[in-house]
Amino acid sequence: MVIFGGTPLVAKGAASASDDSDQHAKLEEIVVTAEKRTERLQDVPVPVTELSATTLVETNQVKLQDYYMEVPGLTIAPGVTSTQLLAIRGITTGGPFTTTSTVGILIDDLPYGGTQLLQVPDIDPGDLSSIEVLRGPQGTLYGASSMGGLLKFVTLNPSTDQLSGRVEAGTSSVYNGAEPGYNFRGSINVPLSDDLAIRASAFTRQDPGYIDNPFFGIRGINEDHAEGGHLSLLWRPLDAFSFKLSGLYQDTNGDGSNDVTTQSFTGAPMSGDLQQGYVRGVGGFDRIAQAYSATLVGQVGDVNLTSITGYNRNSTRDSFDGTYALGSLNILAYPNAPDATGAPSYNYNSSSKLSQELRVSTTFGHSIDFQFGGFYTHENNSNGQNFLAAYPTTGVVAGPTLYAFASDAYQEYAVFTDLTFHFTDQFDIQVGGRQSHIQLEDESTGNIGPFVPIIFPTTSNSYYGPVLNSSANPFTYLFTPQFKFSPDLMVYARLASGYRPGGANGPGPGVPPEFGPDKTYNYELGTKGDIREHLLSFDVSVYFIDWKNIQLGLVNPATQYSYTGNGGEAISKGAEVSLQLKPRSGLSIQGWLDFADAAIKSVPPNSITSSFYAAPGYNLPYSARFSGNLSANQEFPLTDKITGFVGGAVSYVGSRLDVLTGATPTGGATPRQDLPAYAKTDLRAGVKTGPWTMNAYVNNVADRRGLLSGGLGNTPPFSFYYITPRTAGLSIVRTF
Repeated sequence: MVIFGGTPLVAKGAASASDDSDQHAKLEEIVVTAEKRTERLQDVPVPVTELSATTLVETNQVKLQDYYMEVPGLTIAPGVTSTQLLAIRGITTGGPFTTTSTVGILIDDLPYGGTQLLQVPDIDPGDLSSIEVLRGPQGTLYGASSMGGLLKFVTLNPSTDQLSGRVEAGTSSVYNGAEPGYNFRGSINVPLSDDLAIRASAFTRQDPGYIDNPFFGIRGINEDHAEGGHLSLLWRPLDAFSFKLSGLYQDTNGDGSNDVTTQSFTGAPMSGDLQQGYVRGVGGFDRIAQAYSATLVGQVGDVNLTSITGYNRNSTRDSFDGTYALGSLNILAYPNAPDATGAPSYNYNSSSKLSQELRVSTTFGHSIDFQFGGFYTHENNSNGQNFLAAYPTTGVVAGPTLYAFASDAYQEYAVFTDLTFHFTDQFDIQVGGRQSHIQLEDESTGNIGPFVPIIFPTTSNSYYGPVLNSSANPFTYLFTPQFKFSPDLMVYARLASGYRPGGANGPGPGVPPEFGPDKTYNYELGTKGDIREHLLSFDVSVYFIDWKNIQLGLVNPATQYSYTGNGGEAISKGAEVSLQLKPRSGLSIQGWLDFADAAIKSVPPNSITSSFYAAPGYNLPYSARFSGNLSANQEFPLTDKITGFVGGAVSYVGSRLDVLTGATPTGGATPRQDLPAYAKTDLRAGVKTGPWTMNAYVNNVADRRGLLSGGLGNTPPFSFYYITPRTAGLSIVRTF
């Protein structure tokens, strides 16, 4: 195992059989860095789920919506313009007006993406060691926008031990697919000397399309292509010093979106299982994710120093059909083109982030573990949305109608500390705090085009919002006592807080120029344990999260302009149980159950002058009361040199409600979109012989139409996002 700079490797010791009488085998031990230090998962007083990247690749579950059901409390809601809304333990108000994430995204130890407008990346697991998901607020160690939890993509580190590599080729077929998919992956680790090593990986894949546009005779319009790679260099001239450079680049593009529509651009109802009816030329996208870092680790006596410098850039180009909302207005801008009733929207979002973290850690005798750090980030975010008047059957553009844009510069300075006091060999108390200073600078918004005087209170074809400079000084804390009955059994309590920065609203009458931060306060009891020499592992927690001053979508009833404001309170409470069992050699069973209740407790105090988009008792979006997962894998010898394996998983997601919708003119609630419960079954089987592995899989065996998001309150309101239909595939892997 190589541990470098606090970046985790999946340190998995080989499973070893116990005595032959019961043929039990130990569970694999997992090492993570949830608390910015390398620890056994069993010792971390935080609910953490670790997903093996190798397993995800072998079963072709390479997108978040493919594997999110393997993590308790994690939900995903795809949306228009390449957005993917993530939530943990129900902490989200959904769209369509709030854009700041409640789940932090990290690649290794560096925060990824824009704080004000986060485009969640789908990092291909072929470039990763593992994926870690931390549940509950993580504001003390990880800062802004981790008030619900954290998703960390962990890359593979170079090794100076030996030359090694991996090559994979695969193909897949999806129900209603227009053509097969494929994937090719390769990686190599090269020791250049005793203290220098380089690791490189690359991939390309085609995900088959399965949604048709019958109006234009296009099959598989949502086919997409992804490619990218990861390159890292590790130099370790001394045991007490190491330096690592890392670069990751991935590009995903396609000709159409993944949503199914119940209405065509003509307004006529759609019939069919997997179809969409947008005007010609919309739905295409291109998403690029880049992350670069330099990590320096040194040790002077008992003091460990870590410096992590990073730069990442996230950009998307996307399009959607806005005909349902603006198409009827096109004739006002272009009276000589009465047939140009299509309103395609072409969008661009870009975020670049530079960050620097310095950490010092040491121990004082055997009584105190101490960690202190400083953090700085500067990011620039920009987005634009260009609506056009177009002929819907040809896509030919008659002219522009509305161009909306926004940009901001975000800075954050923070200092944090974490101390663990070892009062006895069994009893510890961990305390921590983080003080941040946030600056939002030069926020600019505007609208240009012939629709401006139609939509906004002006006679001009341009309407600009104010340039803002705002700041905040949030403080977050952590208090965690824990008691170890044995090295493999502990109980803990966790009090932790997290925050999300505020932001600016677009221009409009009766719209406040900005909104402030909101915070979560987490109260949790948990226990983790291994029984009978790692035969059974368990992780149980109960939690109560108080979410205050929440950012909610509001609307001014006098002007009917929507905006984001603060106020009110929400509560999320629940229980999570995770189990791993290895009853005999070659057989492993794991599963989890989750109960959650996340709802609005109170509404903003200005509800007299604003029609709020929530009311006390409203369930928070996408949160299922019950969900669960059960999987099993069995290996068995076929010959002296060939091993077979079979496995399967069943996931259940309970019924949910989609985004918070508006109030009626009389103050009543408008209906919200129901997302019915569904279950998904995946199966796999294969053989291993020496360096070769052949793996066959069928995902979503029963071809369920699990509804993730869409419908009422969304854009467009007749668009729906489902899990991928039944997919069968085969992969062949060669290691060396």
